[in-house]
Amino acid sequence: MRIDAKFYLGLRRRARLRSVRQLLFATFALLLLLFAFGATPTRAELTTNGEVAGLRAQFTNVNGVRTRYYELGEGDPLVLVHGGGWSGHASANVWSKNIPLFAKRFHVFAPDKLGSGMTDNPQDDNDLNIQGEVDHIYDFIRQLKLGMVHLVGESRGGGCVFFLALQHPEVVRDLVIVDSDTAAPQASATRVEVLAQCPKEPDWEEWKCRMKAASSLPDEAFDDEYFMAGKYMALLPKSLETAAKLKAGAGGELASTDGFNKWKAEWHERVRKEGVLQMPVLIYWGAADPVAAVANGSALHDLIAAQNPHVQMTIQEKAGHFPFREDPEQFVSNVTNFILDADKPQLSAR
Repeated sequence: MRIDAKFYLGLRRRARLRSVRQLLFATFALLLLLFAFGATPTRAELTTNGEVAGLRAQFTNVNGVRTRYYELGEGDPLVLVHGGGWSGHASANVWSKNIPLFAKRFHVFAPDKLGSGMTDNPQDDNDLNIQGEVDHIYDFIRQLKLGMVHLVGESRGGGCVFFLALQHPEVVRDLVIVDSDTAAPQASATRVEVLAQCPKEPDWEEWKCRMKAASSLPDEAFDDEYFMAGKYMALLPKSLETAAKLKAGAGGELASTDGFNKWKAEWHERVRKEGVLQMPVLIYWGAADPVAAVANGSALHDLIAAQNPHVQMTIQEKAGHFPFREDPEQFVSNVTNFILDADKPQLSAR
């Protein structure tokens, strides 16, 4: 037994040392960024947990994956799933303008997706794909024992929640999909010419340029603190490892464009013919989205509506790819009203 005890003590010491090294690296990276940007009182709020807008993150273990998330408010659980691919740039920080507003009525949870923000990479490289993201969010909901949730996803996160609702309808009370070509059939060519002007290097400048180019109100939607936190998280060893794994071909066939499109088409066929998506659904789109055409959102609406009478579409005027950040009050109001309306038949039936 002494050998076993020493063995496990050794593991714990190595884990502590690894955590200390990660913290030291994170602190060093943070100090460099604060120096580069100028540590004004507002910018100096950024922490080693990559938090923004005065929010405070928590961490939980989801099937061995350390997962960062925000939690705020009381009431029915509402889960917000961010978009973007696997990187430190993409994180739950994108919901920072919405979390406090939703928290006035709901118990809000906003996790970093698998391999994004400050959430760890999957234990198996083959999970670096959309199915891995779906499984991670589903396991997050179960880990926190949330029961049935109001589920909201934007852009690639909209695809994540769409496929999660298809595979696990028992945990989804209602569904909101925001500006998501990942979920939608492509009825119209995606308008990407605005992104072609963005520099390819460095990675930090390309990401910042793409976020602003996709927004109708870039200065109102994003600030230095947001970009600073994204750059900081992208510099962490975990995020650099993510990039290296993706470059090496992690994720398998489903991580490829052709593999994903084939997989999505199969799910679309089931929605169209079998009506496998029956909870209330809101398709939410920015009228001037330059990267995900409104026509694609309409095509997604029509696809679901073929077998589901509880689907509607809202188009937010004067908004681009980020309507929830460009006019957060309007977005939260519209989504809240949808959820309350969706709940009315359930309440009257009791």
